[in-house]
Amino acid sequence: MNFLIWFFLVFIVLLLAYFGIGAFIAVTMTRVGEHPQYDQTPSSFGLDFDTVAFPSREDGLKLAAWFVPHRGADRAIILVHGRNASKQNAISGRLPALAAALHKAGSNVLMLDLRGHGESEGNRYTFGVYERRDVLGAVDYLLKKGFTPGKIALLGISLGGAAVIGAAARERAVGALVVESTFADLIDLVTPNWTKESGLPMFFLPGVYMMWQILFGFNPKDIKPVEEIARVAPRPVLILHSTTDEVIPVSHAKRLAEAAPQAELVLFEGCDHAELFRDCPQSYLDAVLKFLKDKWR
Repeated sequence: MNFLIWFFLVFIVLLLAYFGIGAFIAVTMTRVGEHPQYDQTPSSFGLDFDTVAFPSREDGLKLAAWFVPHRGADRAIILVHGRNASKQNAISGRLPALAAALHKAGSNVLMLDLRGHGESEGNRYTFGVYERRDVLGAVDYLLKKGFTPGKIALLGISLGGAAVIGAAARERAVGALVVESTFADLIDLVTPNWTKESGLPMFFLPGVYMMWQILFGFNPKDIKPVEEIARVAPRPVLILHSTTDEVIPVSHAKRLAEAAPQAELVLFEGCDHAELFRDCPQSYLDAVLKFLKDKWR
């Protein structure tokens, strides 16, 4: 009898330790980290802009953004940064420069801070699950300003790419979609790198997934942009990725393209993850501006 009691106690302690480690990793992996700070804004390129705020759709988090108006233009592009970045600091501080180039080409531009990033409310990220609500809040803001459905495009980078795919799949007002350095399936991204990145054996990964679901209300196994992007058709999609991306293998971009037959896939060489505009600015602009001109009608 004493043996059974001790066995039961040891089992409970090990179980608590297992899920305790899972909870710690789940919290750690979704915490917004530090990012180098840069000082450029749209005004650095001679553009007037408004600092605006609006709620995310569904849960009403207060989001911060910069709106760069283009007099006479009836189209708007929402720029969505990646993990541990912001409207000012993404692409090594070059997101304002990208906004300026898109503005010059004839679009209004809305630069969004995702939840937990920049000046927006929140303190963690969810791999695009709840961030799509932020993108949809930005779409709602533009619709209220008078932009018509179909005249709103989304450009998302990395985590932002997952968010804009999810938003476009749900919102028909989105007329065109550009995604850069984005994963196709979260599990297929995390699993191969788990032991190296966490220092823990694979045995702990199911516990982390379970704690993600308990603590944050979503199952990581359901985070599949590759399935959502198929629902964007027939609207035009441009997928950009580097063959040398050190974080998300180029195979993810190819899977996204295969899932959306109308999508265009443009590959870059020698660029770091989520830094295509920094590393190959002219090629990047050539691809994006041509796509918007030819496909976004």
